[in-house]
Amino acid sequence: MTRVSTFAANQSALMDLMKAQKAVFDAQKQLTTGKLATDLKGVGHQAETLSATRAALQRADAYEEAAIRTEARLESQDIAMGQMAEAITDLRLAVTSKDGDYTMHQVQEAFYKVANALNTQHAGTYIFGGTRTDTAPVATNDINDLVAMGSAAEAFVNNDRRPQVQLDQNLTIETGMLASDVGGEVFDSFKRIVDFDAGANGPFGRPLSAAQETFLNGEIQNVITALDNIYTRIGENGAAQANVETVKNSHSDRQIFLQQMLSDLEDVDMAEAATRFQAAQTALDVSAKTFSTLSQVSLLNFLR
Repeated sequence: MTRVSTFAANQSALMDLMKAQKAVFDAQKQLTTGKLATDLKGVGHQAETLSATRAALQRADAYEEAAIRTEARLESQDIAMGQMAEAITDLRLAVTSKDGDYTMHQVQEAFYKVANALNTQHAGTYIFGGTRTDTAPVATNDINDLVAMGSAAEAFVNNDRRPQVQLDQNLTIETGMLASDVGGEVFDSFKRIVDFDAGANGPFGRPLSAAQETFLNGEIQNVITALDNIYTRIGENGAAQANVETVKNSHSDRQIFLQQMLSDLEDVDMAEAATRFQAAQTALDVSAKTFSTLSQVSLLNFLR
C-alpha cells in the first residue's frame, strides 16, 4: 500500500470514527433528555410547527389561569350576594313586626350586613367597586348616615365601569357587578325607613302607631322587590360561573391536545433511542478498531 493510499484510508477511517462518535453523542443526548433535539435547528422542517404549537400552548395556559382567577372572583360575588339575600330576608321579616324597637334593631343589623357584603374584597380589590380600587364602594356602615343624604345613591362611591377579563382570543366578559346596581333598591328602602323613624311620625314605638304600621306595610313590597333583584343578580352570576367553567375546561382540553402534539414533535421514543445508541456504540467500536489498525500500518510503512 503506497503512502498516499494509506494516508487516504487513514483519513477516511478518521472521518468514520468522528461520525460514529457524533452518532453516539447524539443518541446519548436523546436518552438523557428524552427529546429529539435541544433546539429548533434539530427538528428541521418541523421548526415552524413546533414554535406555533408552543405559542398556542402558552396562550391556552394564560387563558386558563385567567379563567381560574375569574372563577374565584365570581365565587366571592356569589357568597357576598348570598349574605345580602339573607340580610334582606331578615329585613322583610322586621318590617312585618308590630314591635317598633325590634324593627329598627333588625333594620340596622340588616343594613350593616348588606353594607359589609357590598364592601367585600377579593385579591385586594373591592368586587362591587367597578374599576375603582382606592376605596370601599359603600361609604358608610351606619344606617343613620343615610338621614343626612339627599338620596341613598349618595352612599355609593363605586364608579360605573365594570372590570373585564379576556378568556379567549375573541372572548372578553364583564366580571364585576356594581354596588349601586346590586344594593340600590334595598338602600332606598333603608333610607325611607330611617327617614320615617327620624321624621314627624317617628320614632317607631311599641306598639306601632297607625301611621307607622301603614308605612311599614307599604314598604314590604319594596323590600320584596329588592330581594327579587338580588336573586336575579345571583342567577346572572351563576350563569357567568357556568360560562367561565366551560371556557376553562376548553382551555384545559386544548392544553392536553397541544401537549400531545409537542410530545409527538419533540419527544424521542426511548426504546428506539436505546437501540440507536447501541448501534452507534457498536459502530464506534468498529471505527475505532479500524482507525487503530490503519494507524499502525501507516506508522510501520513510515518507519520502513
